[in-house]
Amino acid sequence: MAENVLERMARIDADKKIADFMVKERLKKYIYLRREVENHLERLARMKNQALIPARREDQGGGHSGGASDRMAEAIIRRLSYEDRTAEEINAKLDEMDKVREAVGKLDDPLEREVLRLRYIDGTGYKHMPWRNVAAVIYGSDDGAQLMAVYRAHGRALQHIIHILDIQRRDDC
Repeated sequence: MAENVLERMARIDADKKIADFMVKERLKKYIYLRREVENHLERLARMKNQALIPARREDQGGGHSGGASDRMAEAIIRRLSYEDRTAEEINAKLDEMDKVREAVGKLDDPLEREVLRLRYIDGTGYKHMPWRNVAAVIYGSDDGAQLMAVYRAHGRALQHIIHILDIQRRDDC
């Protein structure tokens, strides 16, 4: 009987660690998803501008070649084709980003929200905000005590957000 209780406790602990890991991975991916979407939108803007830039003149004698309108039509077709091919994938990424932001926003504790937002959502480029910077923003200092306080708030936030994301997942089904 005691073995069954110990086995159950060990299984629960293992499940908790897996859940923590999965939530952290979702949070970590946010910044990469955001950058992918930004790159996609920049590419679409470049493609749109390519359609508007007049073509170089190609004088090949006495006739009108129609090159500018052909070039513009081809650029529009390429852009529309790219949009069609990528729309579903980009929408899925935007949905995941919305779910993560929503889950962070639903945390009751403002400190937990701020730690997750600073660390995972507000990073620049492909970099998450370093822990010392998170501590400095929140507490005005990055010494050991403030850093430990940030780590503890992060751990609590992970525990709370697991339940929020689980509710979201059930609602989506």
